[in-house]
Amino acid sequence: MLNGFRMPEELEPMDSNGKVLAETRVSFISPQVDNTTQTVLVKARIPNGNDALRQSQFIRARVVWGTHQSPEVPILAVSRLAGQYFAFVAEPQSGGAFLAKQRPLTIGETVGNSYEVRDGIKPGDKVIISGTQFLRDGAPVVPMS
Repeated sequence: MLNGFRMPEELEPMDSNGKVLAETRVSFISPQVDNTTQTVLVKARIPNGNDALRQSQFIRARVVWGTHQSPEVPILAVSRLAGQYFAFVAEPQSGGAFLAKQRPLTIGETVGNSYEVRDGIKPGDKVIISGTQFLRDGAPVVPMS
């Protein structure tokens, strides 16, 4: 804990093209915000083996507060009914058949054209991504690879 806040896990300094130059840990965060520039002073030791950085250089950096892995589903595969998110999953049945099962989802962040799924599906589930407007729970489906 620093100044009452949890320290970020990583700091990723970036070049002008957005390429990450190194990964390091934050050692200091100023409790003051510069009102004219809306910036905060953050300090970290950055490995500079390729001489990409200069002493006292101002750079852009990404602060990583935490990481976790969650499954993602395309936004187009998710429907919303009465404020609840749903997706159809192809569940295997005996004899090699599959049935469409509608599952409620707990959605997290939007990542590109996908939603992070915090609950409702797990890695390895076969999410149905097309033709969902015509599906009903329990309808037979044929998964495509």
